[in-house]
Amino acid sequence: MKQQNQEYPVIVAAAHAAPANDIPQELVRAAVAQQFAGKIDDLEKILAIFDHSRIKRRQFVRPPDWHAHPHTWAERNQIYQHDGLELMVRAAQSCLASAGCTPQDVDQIVFVSSTGFATPTLDAYLINRLGFKSSVSRVPIWGLGCAAGAVGITRAADYCLARPRSRALLVALEICSLAFMAGELSKKNLVATSLFGDGAGAVLLAGAETGSSGPRVLASCSHLYPDSYRIMGWDFLDEGMELVLSPQLPAMINQNLTPLVSQFLAQKDLQTSDMSHYFIHPGGARVVDAYREALHLNTSELALTEEVLSLHGNISSVSVVAVLERWFQNNIKPEPGYGLLSAFGPGFSAELALLEV
Repeated sequence: MKQQNQEYPVIVAAAHAAPANDIPQELVRAAVAQQFAGKIDDLEKILAIFDHSRIKRRQFVRPPDWHAHPHTWAERNQIYQHDGLELMVRAAQSCLASAGCTPQDVDQIVFVSSTGFATPTLDAYLINRLGFKSSVSRVPIWGLGCAAGAVGITRAADYCLARPRSRALLVALEICSLAFMAGELSKKNLVATSLFGDGAGAVLLAGAETGSSGPRVLASCSHLYPDSYRIMGWDFLDEGMELVLSPQLPAMINQNLTPLVSQFLAQKDLQTSDMSHYFIHPGGARVVDAYREALHLNTSELALTEEVLSLHGNISSVSVVAVLERWFQNNIKPEPGYGLLSAFGPGFSAELALLEV
């Protein structure tokens, strides 16, 4: 397919950084079984969620035994700030190195996160650590959860579309494990413990006049479903942040994704059969299956999403960055065609982007 959209910004590179504690899923399951033994009815039955997660391993900023003891929210947030910044530094350095750029080449930083707090936001510390220019534009975005990686990419693309000689860097950080509460005996706490991981990611985008190459961002779409606040999000307690995660989530994706994607692609006179590449957030096994069913995809079309889920779990906003990273690694000479990037997040909301490879 011949490129027809040379005026649009491109995704130049993507990278993600994982913490050192690389833990097999069965070890996490054993630690949870020990932690909650005698405290939850039908515990062994509930622990089956680990067995059906399609996750082999995940990475955490602290080892499992650290989570066996209570920690104040202040202590956890200090870890978010310190360890999170180190992950951001690694992800940004790796991304820029892959793109052949330096921090001085970046005109905007979009920072997304939902699992900790800092003021100034951690992008300010990143700028000083890596020597970005002091005039770099900062756009910190908080609270978009799993959708934030996709949102950050599209907002960075908007910037580069308006300023075709510029470059924008998305940096995503999620330390999901810090939300675990040892005294929380709910099933959703165990579901979260079976699913989420920690990490940071970075994506560099560039305007059309920079001479950069990569998938072009042709269009994007945000969609908020009315009165759906309790599908996913956080409740804020004295002990910390308690996950909101409805079991209705996979069904809601299955029911709503097809018309949303069809309407989005129709704006460019395209349909799902025109898509050759998929950059889908690995929200969990049931979420991936909902995507596959709703979009009528075969197993291979979501292979990268399944790989990221298996090796890292759900890293919230960082996950779609990890999918992009694997795509770049596997596609030195990619097949020309269109691609769909998608993620869902709190709101309940969806973020879509149409790419051209």
